[in-house]
Order: sequence, then structure tokens, then C-alpha cells
Amino acid sequence: MSDVRRVLASRAEERPADPAYIRAADGRLLTWQALAHYAEGLREQARASALPQRARIGIVADDPLAFTAVYLAALAAELTAVPIDPRLTAAELGATADRLRVDVLVSDRPAELPDLPDAELWDAGSQHPLFVRGAASTARPSSAAALRPAVLLTSSGTTGAPKGIGLSEWQLLHAARRVARHHGFGPAERGYNPLPLFHVNAQVMGLLAALVSGASLVLDRRFERDAYWDRVARWSPTWLNTVPAVLAALATQPPPADAVAARIRFARSASAPLPGATRAAFTAATGVPVLETYGMTEAAGQITANPLDPAARRDGSVGVPVGVELAVLGPAGRPVAPGELGMVALRGRQIADRYLVAGDDGSERGRPAHDAAGWLATGDLGARDEDGFVYLAGRADDVINRGGEKVFPQEVEEVLLAHPAVRSAAVVAAPHERLGQVPVALVTVGPGHPGGELIAALHELCARRLARYKRPTGIEIATALPTGPTGKVLRRRVREELPR
Repeated sequence: MSDVRRVLASRAEERPADPAYIRAADGRLLTWQALAHYAEGLREQARASALPQRARIGIVADDPLAFTAVYLAALAAELTAVPIDPRLTAAELGATADRLRVDVLVSDRPAELPDLPDAELWDAGSQHPLFVRGAASTARPSSAAALRPAVLLTSSGTTGAPKGIGLSEWQLLHAARRVARHHGFGPAERGYNPLPLFHVNAQVMGLLAALVSGASLVLDRRFERDAYWDRVARWSPTWLNTVPAVLAALATQPPPADAVAARIRFARSASAPLPGATRAAFTAATGVPVLETYGMTEAAGQITANPLDPAARRDGSVGVPVGVELAVLGPAGRPVAPGELGMVALRGRQIADRYLVAGDDGSERGRPAHDAAGWLATGDLGARDEDGFVYLAGRADDVINRGGEKVFPQEVEEVLLAHPAVRSAAVVAAPHERLGQVPVALVTVGPGHPGGELIAALHELCARRLARYKRPTGIEIATALPTGPTGKVLRRRVREELPR
């Protein structure tokens, strides 16, 4: 029996009628008993379809409760859950399902899905999945799969093509238990999550952390700025699952009532670097403290987190490792001294050990994710202080080489975001005939700021706070920055959109 099935059965026996997951918009909910029954219904349907263990179940769901039920039931049935972005077009969805060798598509809107002849189609249903149509062939797309994990995800792809990442049930639950312990989750706790459920953050820090701790979780289809605090007031969460883009948006909104803010222990920030100006503006506007963390898909989410005690947190740091072996390595692959910059690397059973690589011919293979010493290079540059707190400098791929001088975009973005008119900023490399690369910046701003005057003010701000080689040679105002589903800026898209 899978651990997820065992935990669901235990929760259903001990607290059958208690709400486990609640939809923020209308109050619909899944009790622990309803979840356990749904999981048994999916197991029955899998048996009726003669699905082998770790057959791949593509989940395409707009309704967060439908996603939650199918995701947890697939884990309980020892199938491979393959969460898919429901915003994809039919053509994109079909290509993704083919590339990931999905055996069954389960959706809350099956009539809108493309006809994939090799995959079965199920309706997510309200109490159990409903068979819609079978596959044209008895051969399963996943029969020649290179990886057979509990969940198959893809990396965010912010710096290049996304990679397939498989995580075992043990890795997922180990990470969820680490999150629950560090954040003090339990039956009396309730979280609020408006982040996309097809992303590892919401799955592990949200769904699975609630499962293993017995807490409840309020779910939204997406972040809605104008409705956010009303829904928080209605459902009384004790913590918020957020990303920097959400915090930045809420900092400009009317604040919650004092009684609402007082119930919230922290807003947890993850998925992208948190500018200090954003953290300060959010807390000043709302009275809610921010708990900054750091994670990635390969670690099943959380890697480091700041302490729960506000007095022990360190501004600018993503905290200390939480149950993960972490090192900062130099060019020779050896740990560097405290305070010295290097590559953040992870090691241990809880870290994914292989990537999934799909060939142009439809084949797939596993590629090692770590080096000979077992270290997985995160691609993030950072340093640790004497007490083990981690400070990130940015992605190694994003570092700008200006005539031999290294410019870290995150440092420049922090300066730009310090101007009260700037809402978001992205600094990337632009080609230069003599220097090779120079930094340029795109910013978004609030209403009522004349472009020419603001750009001049930003250049002046950079001149005061940055060495000459770090200053952007150009600053442009954009209506929006290209971002991924969790609000992380897609720098490759920013570079593509630069004027030629």
C-alpha cells in the first residue's frame, strides 16, 4: 500500500467529515472521507482499464478541487501523476501529452481536450473518475518509459528548454514532512494557496504538506488581486503561500483589516528571488511578516527557509537548509569558504537523480542529474555565512560578462525596485561590439509617472548606488514582463524582446 493511500485512510477514519481542501471562490470542499472514497474510485477505474503500476496519468484541471482529488488518488493508486498546465492550447496540450507518454488524460473539461488516439480519456467527476473513451491501441505510451516515478514534472524553463523531472513518493512525502515540521503545520493550521497546482510548490508545500500534517488548505484557481483579502477574511488562514509577484501586487492594494492580518503567522515566499523592497513594502502595507524560502523541482520543492522566529530571520537570505545536504562549490568542485561566492549544490536521497530527455523520434532516456560525487548543481550562485544562512546572487546563466567584469542582474534589479514607481524589473545582457555584453533593464511602473523623467531618475539612482560597470546602459519601460506561471521572469523571453 502506498504511503499516500495509508495517510488518506487514516485521516478518513479519524476525521471523516473535517474539511481537507476548500475552494476559496464558492466554499465547495473535499472532506478526508470524500478524498479517500475518490482515491478508491480511481483505483477501481485503473483496474477496469487494466493500467499497469506507474502508468502515466495526465491531469488537466481548472478546478483546484478536481486537480487535488485526481493528484492524490493517482499517488494512492501507485500510478504516475503528470500535472499539465490547463492553460495550454489543444495543440500544445496534445504535444505535451505525447512527449510525456501519457496513458490517460483526466480532466474536469474532457470535451475540450484534443483527441489523442493512444491515450484514454476520463472525466474527473465529482465523486470518482468517469470513463469517457478508450485508446485506439492496446499498447501503452509509457510501456517504454525511461523513468517510472510517482510524479513526473518539468522544470520551469526560465533559462532554457524545460527538463523532465521524476520524483518518488518517498521524496515527495519526505519533502512535505520537512515543510510541515519547519512551518509548524498541524490540524489547527489552515493555508491559503492561489498558486498553480501543476507546479511543485503548490503540490508539496500545499497539498502534500496539508495531507501529512492534517492541516486544511484553501485553494484558488489563480491569484485575483481584488478578491484576495476578501477571501482571506472569509476563510481565516493562518499562513499564505505566495511568490514575489503576488507580494508586490498586494503591497499596492488596500490592506486587510487588522483582525485578519493578526491571524496570519506569515506569508511564505518561494519560486523566485524576493527583492528586499518588495518584502518591506508588503509587510509595511499589510502588517503580515514574510518568510523567505528557496526551492526547486529537483528537491521536491523546499531547500532552505528562514526560521519561524522573526528575530532569527536574516534580511536578504533565503535561510538555512531544511533537511537537505547543501554546499557552495568553487570551480574545482570543492566547498568554498563562508562568504565566498560559488555554485549552490545539493546531494542526498531526497534529490532527483535523473532527468528525463525526450528524443526527436519519440524515445526517451534518463540522464544523470548529478556529478560523480553525487552533487546536483542547481545553477544558482550564492554564498553561506558563518551560521549557514544562504544568500543567492542569481542564476549562473544570467550573469553578464561586461568586458571581463561580472554583473549580477539581481543586484541591479534590487536598486531599480527601490524606486517607488517601479513595480517590476528585469536586467539582462545585450550584445556589445567592444565589451561583449552590457546590462540593460526593462521595468514596469505604476500609473502617472512620465517615462522620460522616470528613466532619468532611474539612471541617477543607479549612478549613486552601483559601480559604473554595473549600471544599465539602457532602461526601457514595458507594459509587462514575460513571466512563468509562478510569476518568475522569463529572462530568455526578455532577451528575445530587446530592440535589435
